[in-house]
Amino acid sequence: MELTKDNYQKYKDLSVFSTDQLVDFFATIPKIQVLRFLRKFDPAILSKLMEECPSELSSQWKMGLDYQENTVGELMQPAALVLNENQTIADAIKEIKKIPQEILFTYGMVVDDNQRLTGVLVFKDVFYYEPSALMKDICFKNAICLKATDDIFATFNSIAGKQIPEFPVIDDEGKLLGTLRGNHVNDAHAMQLRAQSGLMVGVSNEEGLESSILSCVKMRGPWLLVNLITAFVAGAVVGVFQDTIDKIVLLALFLPILAGQSGNTGAQALAVLIRELALGDIGPKMAKQLSKEVVLGLIHGLVTGVICAAVMYFLAVQQSNPHAFALSLIILVALTVSCVVSGLMGAFVPVVLKKFGADPAAASSIFLTTGTDVVSMGVMLGLAAKFIVAPH
Repeated sequence: MELTKDNYQKYKDLSVFSTDQLVDFFATIPKIQVLRFLRKFDPAILSKLMEECPSELSSQWKMGLDYQENTVGELMQPAALVLNENQTIADAIKEIKKIPQEILFTYGMVVDDNQRLTGVLVFKDVFYYEPSALMKDICFKNAICLKATDDIFATFNSIAGKQIPEFPVIDDEGKLLGTLRGNHVNDAHAMQLRAQSGLMVGVSNEEGLESSILSCVKMRGPWLLVNLITAFVAGAVVGVFQDTIDKIVLLALFLPILAGQSGNTGAQALAVLIRELALGDIGPKMAKQLSKEVVLGLIHGLVTGVICAAVMYFLAVQQSNPHAFALSLIILVALTVSCVVSGLMGAFVPVVLKKFGADPAAASSIFLTTGTDVVSMGVMLGLAAKFIVAPH
């Protein structure tokens, strides 16, 4: 039984594998994903794994598991090289030689007698100063420091583009706790982005190509039931105006057109908002984004509305319908209103979910689809009922 990054999803319990297999497998996936698996292990099995695996890995994993998920502390690792500020370059070289070659690190962390971080040692400086030079005199003192309790995704936004491979992590008193590799932050952010496309339609971020049929049913089923309920809501709108459709059958042709066009408009706005939420807080930009969606909705609604209105007019004339112009005007208005509302909903739904403490990407498209269907169909059928059917 082989465990790889291509087939792990078909195994419900990874703890049944040997330590060697787990270590080899964990080496192929991001650290944040490793910790997700370890949190699910039975305490006794986890303890056994920690004892049997290489010490440099167990120390990293133990440190990560002591902190909450999605924090800097979770992905932090012990500092490989910690130097007192009163040590010399000669001392630093001796300490470096004690570190196993397989341990990856970029800087030396320089602390005072109270373990408070005072700077970092950039190794090229070792070659530019005398062996007797003190760490406190040559270390870089303006290092970017992180807090263990910081949110990892907010941290990604704050360090993005800085091209720094390793960051010291400190507590509120400035004492060194460990270090954080920049690539671990990037991995965490990449995993969040990869999961969003599935979350938007109710697919768990744990599902993959190797997931069993039963697990897929369990993960997808609840959201599909929610979608079924919301679909009944949209169907109820059509039912309310059944008399209107019976009298003007031509309207039925445009129901899927309106639903599809407004749904796509909303989905585009939703994709932009989900992406921006993943990159950081968009609160200050929200009003501007809503205004932008109104303008885009008007433009797209008018352009597509004119085309659909022309088609409606042509078909109505072909059928000798006396309300050809009114029907074409209704289509234009309905499509324009639908595109505006759907754009606003696409920008609004994830923000509302986040405000109520839910994942802003979780099944957003399900609620968006229902809203856009109700609005697009309701506006068109409502206008037709009021201005064409009712007067007669």
